[in-house]
Amino acid sequence: MSCYVNARNHLPLDIQGFKPSCITLIEGSSSSVPDALFRLCVSSVISSGRDTMFVDGWNSFDPYALSRMAKSFGCEPGKVLSRIHVARAFTEYQMDALIHGLHDAIEQWHPAVLAVSYLPSLFSGKDGIRLLEPLLERLKLLTASSGIITAVTSFGGSWYGDRLLASRADRVIRIEQPSKKLIRVIDDGYVFEYMPVPPGQMRFADFADFNLPGGDVYGQDSAVLSHVA
Repeated sequence: MSCYVNARNHLPLDIQGFKPSCITLIEGSSSSVPDALFRLCVSSVISSGRDTMFVDGWNSFDPYALSRMAKSFGCEPGKVLSRIHVARAFTEYQMDALIHGLHDAIEQWHPAVLAVSYLPSLFSGKDGIRLLEPLLERLKLLTASSGIITAVTSFGGSWYGDRLLASRADRVIRIEQPSKKLIRVIDDGYVFEYMPVPPGQMRFADFADFNLPGGDVYGQDSAVLSHVA
């Protein structure tokens, strides 16, 4: 697959930050949370040339959003989407069955990334609470044994399922959106404040020579307002 990378307006998260054999949780109520998962899938297909598996727990999979992202990378959307295998769950029992069947699917597709959207949201009842903890243990074991990158989203917050998932994840990224013009990413003790740039607009940083010392790598994509430990 031949393409070039020219992706503007994305969060300061990239495929290199997601480690194999580890579960990364992306949480928050911002619309940027599912977008981060979609971008991970697209960039993984492009950079690795391998398939991606997407288990949808909140009917959130958006092929149009993925198509736009593929175009932003300079790739043909159909070729990228054909490498992303989607399964949907509408109940906790369906999600349980899908996760238990992932081993065979991984052997068949050999994906680089497993994405699971809003996993805890289906496990709200008594049966859900009973099923969730062993299911997360199975997911963690499968992730470690297969060497796959697993990324899971949740709404975050104080509910049992969200807290349990956060405690089982190897890395937790929280995305907050205090206003329409500001997105805050909290990742491993660092805070990135990100200002999206509307399509067709440019910033002063876009004119910088990034080969010169002090050039801002984020100038290609966004305005990072702070980077605080």
